[in-house]
Amino acid sequence: MAGELVKSEAICLAIRPWSKTSHVTTWLTPSGKVTTLVKGAERPKSFFLGQYDLNYTCEIVYYARARSDVHALRECAIVESRDRLRGDYRALALAEYMRYVAGELSPLGHEAEEWYALLAKGLNEADGVDAMAKMLEFDLSALTLAGVSPDFAGCQAPFSRFYLEEGSFTGQSSRQMPITPRVAACLLRPRREKNMKILLDAARVIGVYYNFHLDFSPGFRREVLKLIANEQGELQ
Repeated sequence: MAGELVKSEAICLAIRPWSKTSHVTTWLTPSGKVTTLVKGAERPKSFFLGQYDLNYTCEIVYYARARSDVHALRECAIVESRDRLRGDYRALALAEYMRYVAGELSPLGHEAEEWYALLAKGLNEADGVDAMAKMLEFDLSALTLAGVSPDFAGCQAPFSRFYLEEGSFTGQSSRQMPITPRVAACLLRPRREKNMKILLDAARVIGVYYNFHLDFSPGFRREVLKLIANEQGELQ
């Protein structure tokens, strides 16, 4: 659609300064990531003032440039601002993590529709209640969309060896880790578990699995877990 005006619903993933008054904004749309230049975004009389921010869903119209990956934003209107996230630091941390994962893993084309739907659902539910369980549910859904869905059924007492390459408790690969039945049950149904230690153990399992299959940097995820759990010593 080079050289045409494109209209789409979009979730704001990131905002970076371009000049004293302009922004470069990255969006996730049902067709994949789009980067736009918002000229004069911070001018006092700008049409764009207050029309977009992180976690917003907006309806955008942009001019698709044929020879650039940065397109010119022409119009922007709020569809969902999710203002309730602003007063909850755990929700903001969870929302930032969800945007990061979706931004890193979502493809271009029609397959991005499922990632867009997953991120929208995650942001709509991203409050401080059961935040850790919601993070695990998002992680598991993201792994499924990425094509590396793990299977945590079949864990035996007191623990079983989870084979990272196969993503299950049956396999022959040398990379494996012990998982207790309660952690496995948590990974199958995260919101049923209320014990923070079990939730954190389950989150660690997902972190190792991410790193093995998707080469994710563990540092950012670990900091988000600290904020959500509010247990600074748990992850040392």
